[in-house]
Amino acid sequence: MSSPQVGPEKDPAERSENATAMIVAGWMCWMFMLLVLFFEPAARRYNKSEIMAWIGGVLGVVGLALNIMGYVIRKRA
Repeated sequence: MSSPQVGPEKDPAERSENATAMIVAGWMCWMFMLLVLFFEPAARRYNKSEIMAWIGGVLGVVGLALNIMGYVIRKRA
């Protein structure tokens, strides 16, 4: 059995696939963030808008970070 390669030894095709997966995950975080923002007016009714803002903010930051890392890795591959 061969051990999995880590770091710069990975072939470019595998790094490109990993980068694409990170980009897709980043966009999915953004889509969920938009869904949270869509339901935010309903949260105001129950005084939960602060929680919704935190959830949306975290999803936005994580999505942005995944997209940036994915594009950087894809450019290097």
